[in-house]
Amino acid sequence: MKTTTASVFLLFIIFSITPLSFPFGVANTTNAPVLDSDGNELRTGTPYFVVSSIWGAGGGGLALGMPRGKPCPEVVAQRGSGDDGIPVIFSNSDSNDGVVRLSSDINIEFIPLRPRFCQTTTVWKVDDYDHSAGKWWVITDGVKGNPGANTLTSWFRIEKAGDLDYTFKYCPAVCGTCPALCNKITRDSDGEMIRLALSAGHGWPFFFKKLQTSAMEIEQVVHN
Repeated sequence: MKTTTASVFLLFIIFSITPLSFPFGVANTTNAPVLDSDGNELRTGTPYFVVSSIWGAGGGGLALGMPRGKPCPEVVAQRGSGDDGIPVIFSNSDSNDGVVRLSSDINIEFIPLRPRFCQTTTVWKVDDYDHSAGKWWVITDGVKGNPGANTLTSWFRIEKAGDLDYTFKYCPAVCGTCPALCNKITRDSDGEMIRLALSAGHGWPFFFKKLQTSAMEIEQVVHN
């Protein structure tokens, strides 16, 4: 009887010290907020520059690119070091949440600061497979909102890469029954410019730098 009692007590001790008994002992970062370069939460609808975390040869910020021969829709390109590029805004698949969170489906949209030639949208999307380059490029002319099968290529995620460094990932969950790719996003050259493309390996690290402007100017940038 003493042996049985001791065994039951030992099992009680083992299960009592599992992580389930300490909800604050193990951090669950899956839906933690993404932070900007100042350490503040990324907010939907707020413009940010997306800038390479690797300085010098790692390039600068992301911007709209217009390839020769096919300028529209524009592509997601990277500018040179020292140039922050063009700001973007983020939109969640859950429109009730105003915070951009890790591993959550988001739309990404460039906010051009001057008139554009193309009439297509500036929302990011994954293009059809480029057989000549062997790449899935990230371009614009995506669809904002309306998560589901018809907008599958327009949803991206942000994953943590360092303290304030992040990578992008294409792995949409807005349609549970739809087949989709699940890849990190890196930068690559098409022979003309540096662009974003799906990767079979690691993603390229970026940080998010809030556009420093007044509330009135932000309102004009976002809605014009």
